[in-house]
Amino acid sequence: MPAASPDQTLTPHSDAAFLDAMSALAGGVCVVTSTTADGRPVGFTSTAVMSLSRDPRLLAIGVGRHSRTLPFLLETGRFALNVLHAGGEDVSRRFADSGADRFGDLDWEQADDLPLLGGHSSHMMVCRVQQDVPAGDHRLIIGLVEKVLPGLGHVAGSLVYLGRDYHPLRHPAEFGGGS
Repeated sequence: MPAASPDQTLTPHSDAAFLDAMSALAGGVCVVTSTTADGRPVGFTSTAVMSLSRDPRLLAIGVGRHSRTLPFLLETGRFALNVLHAGGEDVSRRFADSGADRFGDLDWEQADDLPLLGGHSSHMMVCRVQQDVPAGDHRLIIGLVEKVLPGLGHVAGSLVYLGRDYHPLRHPAEFGGGS
């Protein structure tokens, strides 16, 4: 949905005003993966991810209450956060499409009993669910990071979502920053 034009009235309490404001926040694009009890891979795209604590290493992800992945994530108590590299737009779209065969012909691997998207990620984090907090129409899942792994795209930069569109960002070392 495009930004409201000056002749459109957005009340401070309207959903459109809220969504427009939230579209101004850049979010790193990730795919959260887990498994069913019988080991079938499941996952979804998310930009609702944040670092929560360094000691212990905690992160938080927002998951829609009606997500098909949520029950499996809670049942197994484990998930992987795959931080997509700059070229990961197609993977993000696949995992955002509820009708897609998300893992079908995708290059992925099973490690630590979780599906990992190493070839599409800059980094992957293996997590154990520490807390499940109801939050409106979502659940806030707090995960203890057990392992951080580099993906094959760890120097390819990052993919962010801003203004309702994808934007690849170069790795900071490519433009003189970072290490």
